[in-house]
Amino acid sequence: MKITERYEIHRMSYPFAKKLNPIIHDIILKNATIPDKGAIMTHWDRRDIKEFSLIFKWVEDFLIGVSQYQRENLTLELNNLWGQLYNKGDYQDAHDHLPCHWSFVYYVNTPRGSSPLVFEQSKTKLHLKEGEVIIFPAWIRHYVPPNRCEERSIVAGNISYVEKGT
Repeated sequence: MKITERYEIHRMSYPFAKKLNPIIHDIILKNATIPDKGAIMTHWDRRDIKEFSLIFKWVEDFLIGVSQYQRENLTLELNNLWGQLYNKGDYQDAHDHLPCHWSFVYYVNTPRGSSPLVFEQSKTKLHLKEGEVIIFPAWIRHYVPPNRCEERSIVAGNISYVEKGT
């Protein structure tokens, strides 16, 4: 899926979502204790959570297969991996994830009333469903308007290109 010709944005469904999402949602409920702007999150680097890392690995494999920037001397590196919980009224202000190259959001729990992900410049609103992931260039500013339900949960991450061997 491409939102505009200028942006390489991918929207896909994770094949093991039905089995994994209840486990991930429970992990987020137990570990999201840090206030982050208008929501609650886990620590920034939770690659130690096997279920979060499975999502990252799937995203990484996809990016290796499609990325036009992949070069012989570059590899992908995970910068951050976290879970986030949105209850009624929770939100995220407009932001980007520079200096990373890619960001992704995996939708774990999306009850009725879940807020969309909005790309600021194009005003594109994406209403993703449980088990879907959106992968986009980290420089794209985005936000989440106030949520209208309890327990909307996501796993998000940032990925960069680095020279092999560094």
